[in-house]
This record gives sequence, structure tokens and C-alpha cells, in this order.
Amino acid sequence: MTPHPAPLRVGRIPYANLVPIFHGLATGDVPGGVSFVDGHPAELNRKLRDGDLDLAPSSSIEYAAHPDRYLLCPDISISSKRRVMSVLLLSNGPLRRLPPDPIAVTGSSDTSITLLEILLRESLGRTNLLVRTELPAREALRRYPAHLVIGDEAIRAAVDRVAPHVTDLGEWWRRETGKPFVFALWIASRSAWKDRREPLSRFSAALLCAKRTAQASIRRGESPWGGADWIPPSFRDAYWRCLSYDLGVEAEGLSLFYELAAKIGRIPAAPPLRFLEIG
Repeated sequence: MTPHPAPLRVGRIPYANLVPIFHGLATGDVPGGVSFVDGHPAELNRKLRDGDLDLAPSSSIEYAAHPDRYLLCPDISISSKRRVMSVLLLSNGPLRRLPPDPIAVTGSSDTSITLLEILLRESLGRTNLLVRTELPAREALRRYPAHLVIGDEAIRAAVDRVAPHVTDLGEWWRRETGKPFVFALWIASRSAWKDRREPLSRFSAALLCAKRTAQASIRRGESPWGGADWIPPSFRDAYWRCLSYDLGVEAEGLSLFYELAAKIGRIPAAPPLRFLEIG
């Protein structure tokens, strides 16, 4: 008897920003032989790097840190056009009056931390120490002047008005650069592409179909995927309209981010973008 091939291991982030994509996959023609692995962005970065995943929606900085290990799915990202609404710097005082004290940052993100460091340096001339923490937002703000939160934690902090001052990093980046910001890319390992090209190609094609389905729903003002009950419907609708799942003009913002990340020494150099050839 011929053994069944191992399933394609695909990362899945349980955040609101990817709900439309995974809904599109679940309701579309997803190829068989796929195993989803849940985790927050930093966890999926680590699993992808260690060879425990074949493909994942991972932090854009992860690709830049190890471009020799990865290829990108074409035409798809998780980006903000202007504001992003789920990557927020909560602070006790106005942004431009931040003291030089350490700033708390989520342990769940890599890209957003690098983005914050770039914005602090390039916009404010600040070099605050960034301290990873798992503290809840309210407690973090009792110990630090500001706290970077992402994903559903950021949405909850905004809805619950946890902080007197809130800075949207997508909006801050757009104000400084005039470009969209790419928070995450669908990243495949080169070894998976070498060994499992056919299933990876099939899944990548299904992913692009799911993207188009999600975009059509958002344009119509529909959200068949629902959403968490604690997020007000008006917030959810605005949130998904702020996102871009494309990787066209968004790549200009990505290239600039890589140049600035290299400038501050977070990556060796800005890498070229290399993609899966899925035909």
C-alpha cells in the first residue's frame, strides 16, 4: 500500500485581520492534505524558521531576516492602507512627550516592534529601550509610559478605552512616508517548495481565490465570516475596510521598511522579494 503523503503544514493566526481569508479558504475549494497550526505571529515565525511549518502568514521582518530560507506567495499580504486599528501604541501621555524611559511591547510580534523602533528614531529622534512583556495592557501602563499591543488585544484595548492616548502605527507610518505598511506576508520555506511544490502551488492558488472572495465581500459591505461579539459591528466594518490583502503598491512600503530596518541594524540588508512560481 502506498503511504499517504504528509499534510502541508500551514500556519493560522487567530486574529480578526485574517478571519476573512480563512473564511474564504474554509468555504472555497481548499485542496486536501492541509494541516493548520494555530499561533500568534512570533510563534509562527519560529515554527517556520525551525522547519515545523511549510507556509504561514508571518511577520514581514521574518522574511527579511532570513531571505535565503524563504519564498513569498505572490499578490497577497496583510497591510494597512492608512490606519490599521490593531497595531497600537497605548500611552499615558501624548506621543511627542514620551519620556526616555523603557517602553513595553507585546511578545507576540516582531514586525510591529521593529516598526515602532523605526518610527521612534526617524520621527521623534528617540531610542527608548523596548521591553517585551506579557502583562495585560492596563498593568503594563502602570509600569511603563507606553505599551505596544497588536491583534485582538489591540482592538480590545481600543474598544475598552484602556489608555488616554492611542497612536495607530499604520497611520503614523503613512503620515511619515506616504506609503502603505506591510505587516505580514505569506511565507513559504524554500525546502517545502523544493520537496512539495505541487501541494504548495495548489494551496497558494486557493489562497488567492480566498483573498478575492474576501475583498469582494468587503467592497459590498458584507462580512459573512461574522466576528467576535465583543467587537462593535461598526468597528469591525471599518477595520476590514482599512486592510489591504494585496501586494502591489504595498511592496513600495515594504521595500522602504526593509531599508530603514537595515539602517538601524535589525536586518543585514534590504532583501529582494522572491516569489513562488505558481503559474
